[in-house]
Amino acid sequence: MNHPIAQFVALTCHANAFLQGRRVPRFFPTNSTCTFCDWVKFFGVSKPLLGKIREDEVADSPDAWFAYLKAANVSAIRLSHPKMPDRTSAGFVGGAGIWTMEAVRPNGKHAVWMSRWEVWDRNAPDRRIWRVSYGRVSERRSSTARVADLESLAGRFRSGLADIRRFSSQQECGAFTACFSKAIETLDTRGEKRHGYHQDLAPDGCLPALAPGLLDASQSAWVFGGMGSWNDMAFAGEAQIEYDRTSQQLFLILTEVIQGATNASCAAGDR
Repeated sequence: MNHPIAQFVALTCHANAFLQGRRVPRFFPTNSTCTFCDWVKFFGVSKPLLGKIREDEVADSPDAWFAYLKAANVSAIRLSHPKMPDRTSAGFVGGAGIWTMEAVRPNGKHAVWMSRWEVWDRNAPDRRIWRVSYGRVSERRSSTARVADLESLAGRFRSGLADIRRFSSQQECGAFTACFSKAIETLDTRGEKRHGYHQDLAPDGCLPALAPGLLDASQSAWVFGGMGSWNDMAFAGEAQIEYDRTSQQLFLILTEVIQGATNASCAAGDR
């Protein structure tokens, strides 16, 4: 998964653990999703009838945001993936469609949070070139979210991976074939063998047994971003058709897996 999505995942899992009264490690600046961030702040966004959009800071760090959520009577955070996922934009910051977090409250009005990543200094110390803003952009009433069947997701995920690995091997795409093989190994060992960069997406104990492996395999399988990525490949004839089919199939299941595994961090009544 790309860096902005990984941070959405980590924030959701850590916020839910905090709201459930679990012990949560300091998030900023030590979480791996913050490695290249100068700051991560949270704002209430409003649009008066007359005048410009206002952004009022409500928390100057993720750790302060967790406390803000608790004080606002939020019971859980849910991650939402885009309705029309777009793998061709996945290499860009903010690409792969619009992901959001939804703050669940007992009154049925749930606040929607979106992110904005901006480069403030390409030569920043320690390569902390990004300043990340999360904005509470709207409120809406939402029905109870469907609880994902993680076993079913894992099966579909593995099937999609097997398809694309077979194609990748046939076309001698060595490095990509290795990525798909790593993801399959993680699934087949139910998370015992992990290969992802982000090993701190969720505090210990806040996810059911299968979820951490799904999130780790998602990192290995995410080949859709950056220069020289899977998206830059092109083939001739029937091979191009199979490339498009297996690529879109994997990308769609990836978005489901990331959302389902992350939202397993919600308390049972808040999913």
